[in-house]
Amino acid sequence: MPTPVKVLAELLSAENILLDLDVSTKAQVFDAVGQLLGSRPGLSTFRFAESLQAREDLGSTGLGQGIAVPHARIKGLTQALAVFIRPRAPIPFDAPDGKPVSNIVVIFVPEQATQAHLQLLAGIAELFQNQKFREQLGLCADANHACQQFSEWCK
Repeated sequence: MPTPVKVLAELLSAENILLDLDVSTKAQVFDAVGQLLGSRPGLSTFRFAESLQAREDLGSTGLGQGIAVPHARIKGLTQALAVFIRPRAPIPFDAPDGKPVSNIVVIFVPEQATQAHLQLLAGIAELFQNQKFREQLGLCADANHACQQFSEWCK
């Protein structure tokens, strides 16, 4: 069974990586994710942005150190989805350290997902604790390079 960070690398393709996204609020991030995924065949019926906002209303998914991991369970979804966003400028996310975020990993899992969902979230938090990884990810000029960084760090 693959490790949680390996699962993240498998979920993230270049088409699910948005670098230098021009957003300034959580709601704009959630809308961008909804537009990205909702435009894909078979995914248009899911309410991605609304699900993220509903989860965020329960408590911030900002972790600190410039990282946020918004996530939601989606009824009818058959497999996990992930999106990585690097906003053009850090945005407020109500993180425990009060700092804005510049690395956002969005995760959607099927409604019945339990332990695997928690392990994936823990793996993401662990990966982003590595300052060198965050620095190298911050230097990526395009989605393909960012995707490569995730693959290399998530072996």
